[in-house]
Amino acid sequence: MKSVFSRKLSRLRREAGCSQRQAASDLGISQALLSHYENGAREPKLEFVTRVCDYYNVSADHLLGRTEEKMRSALPAPHGCESAQRLVVAAGEVFETLDRHSDKELYPAVMDYLVIPIENVAMLLRDPGTRYDPIRDADMKMAEARFVSKIRDMETI
Repeated sequence: MKSVFSRKLSRLRREAGCSQRQAASDLGISQALLSHYENGAREPKLEFVTRVCDYYNVSADHLLGRTEEKMRSALPAPHGCESAQRLVVAAGEVFETLDRHSDKELYPAVMDYLVIPIENVAMLLRDPGTRYDPIRDADMKMAEARFVSKIRDMETI
């Protein structure tokens, strides 16, 4: 069974859009060794864990499964803002669930569905005068349809 470290290492590489070959090269190890780390066949030394933290800009606590926060400052939750904390917890649950599934289409379907509203908020925060674009709504609905269709095709989550 894969360790938390193995699952997170693999997920971080996928999130970064890196091939195993590229990540291994950047981290100074062979692709075969990275594969062993990602599938849980081998445990790395502390020096490698440190390199991974630097490479993906995550904390060791995150990489070792002690927290879902990648870095303390990744999603600051202002005092008294319960919604920000709910977002952090929900995002953690989403990634943990995705880690348990090997379906290669599920991850991008979920990410496409989640990223559009976040991009919309970021765009409006950058420029409150941004003109409304109904195409963004259509893109979000299409992403939602792909995600819902993919979930319904699965037997269990």
